[in-house]
Amino acid sequence: MEVRICPVSGLSTLQGACPFAKPKAKAKDGGKKQKASVKLDFKWKQDESMVVIKVCAHHTDAFTTMELPNSASQEVGSASQEEIKKQYKALSLIHHPDKNQDDVEAATERFQRIKDAYALIKDTDGELAFPWDQHPEKQQVMKGDEAVAVFAEVGLEACEEHHFQGLQLRHLVKSSEEVKVLKFDKESEGGHITECWLDAICAGSPHFVSHLVKVYRRDAWEYHDAK
Repeated sequence: MEVRICPVSGLSTLQGACPFAKPKAKAKDGGKKQKASVKLDFKWKQDESMVVIKVCAHHTDAFTTMELPNSASQEVGSASQEEIKKQYKALSLIHHPDKNQDDVEAATERFQRIKDAYALIKDTDGELAFPWDQHPEKQQVMKGDEAVAVFAEVGLEACEEHHFQGLQLRHLVKSSEEVKVLKFDKESEGGHITECWLDAICAGSPHFVSHLVKVYRRDAWEYHDAK
């Protein structure tokens, strides 16, 4: 049996299917390649210091199709589960083919897009909020290669301890055409504690749908008085 090793994850075919592999599949949706999504949640902790990394798909297009947020003051992805359900019912009443007999074909297509969008985001409950417009002074836009270095600086220990998840994150970020980053820093307790929050949207990857990445870093420093 031929044994192959993935250059990204380092897994061999003896260890099972690699998530980065390109399986042979029957063409569907007109042969259009389906993009992957990943869900990661891992951390590193040492005494009072820690790094927490969370990654999930951020279906921006689905929120747009669902006309959410429906208020300029809200953030994309901030809609609650109840708000999403309510909006789906409202759009269904407007765009259902039975309500648009003058152009049933176009209405059917619109209604299907709404149904598909709802299926993608119906289980979310505001956790996909990304406050980009609320913090123009913190905005950074960069290519995937550049973003890898930024993520490594904040989340290094967690990625080293959880090597495989770190590789998945690196592959996702590096393949993204555009990464929007918000970075917040805070110092407290007389400088003994420093904290960093990094929120990012990774978009434009040929392999992945858009993803929301959240990294939290806390460093606890010990000071000793000189004698």
